[in-house]
Amino acid sequence: MGSRRQRAVADGERSLIGSPSRHSAAGGDLLDQDAPTPVFIYVLAFFSALGGLLFGYDTGVVSGAMLLLKKEMNLNALWQELLVSSTVGAAALSALGGGFLNGWLGRRICILVSSLVFSIGGIILSIAPDKVVLLVGRITVGLGIGIASMTVPVYIAEVSPPHLRGQLVTINSLFITGGQFIASVVDGAFSYFEPRWYMLGLSTLPAVLQFFGFLFLPESPRWLLQKGRSQEARQVLSQIRGNQSIDEEYDAIRTNIEEEEKEAGGGGFIILRILGHGPTRRALIVGCGLQMFQQLSGINTVMYLLRLLLPTLCSHWLESGL
Repeated sequence: MGSRRQRAVADGERSLIGSPSRHSAAGGDLLDQDAPTPVFIYVLAFFSALGGLLFGYDTGVVSGAMLLLKKEMNLNALWQELLVSSTVGAAALSALGGGFLNGWLGRRICILVSSLVFSIGGIILSIAPDKVVLLVGRITVGLGIGIASMTVPVYIAEVSPPHLRGQLVTINSLFITGGQFIASVVDGAFSYFEPRWYMLGLSTLPAVLQFFGFLFLPESPRWLLQKGRSQEARQVLSQIRGNQSIDEEYDAIRTNIEEEEKEAGGGGFIILRILGHGPTRRALIVGCGLQMFQQLSGINTVMYLLRLLLPTLCSHWLESGL
């Protein structure tokens, strides 16, 4: 047990703030990379990434919907702006509390909550008789987006084998863009049907699928260990990893949590300690910079408003002979 513990310290996930272990490069993998990956891992990733699909769909579908609904519901410029931006604003507010909810309730419960909120929002959008109810529905799905965007990547990362973690977390991003693509297809299809705002409520289907799927899926073993539920964490990790040995990975997660708890009790603002450590400072700058430049590129304007601007742009191009 002692030697296994020492290997876990060497091979475990090191804290972002602490200095890297000089033994970390010498140790072997926590799991055998040549061993077949249990199918259950991909099931977990799929049901988790449905939150990304909902994120992409609910943010993408509104562009085409506004093109069709502005006449049917007599939407002026203010109401169009409200229906588009209310979801993003609600998502930002709920994301602020997402970290706290993840630590308090757990990843699984947060995903269940976000699925339930998505479902309620989709039902409201489907039966909306007027623009006020439509706005309530858009705000509701925004709350679900905020919780899902804070929870899904964390859950996938914590249940994934270390050597597949990057690949599986990327599935969430793939589902987000896939949801936006599906939203564009649905917008085009529903331009021929009545009532056209039903397209806004189609997100209920994957939300219900995710909700019932997660009723049977486990909690993150890392969160269980953080809450002192060691036996349950071991059982979940064994279930996720199939027939592979989990002793080293289990000890590595536990060691990492203990190190984080010691560092959390070290005093001082965590952001100052992050900025004072070179590797984490650089990672923070790169990550925040990518997010900032992504938004400054104007992609949100294109995604939300391009279809509203296209008729005007086409008229201008025709008049100018382009």
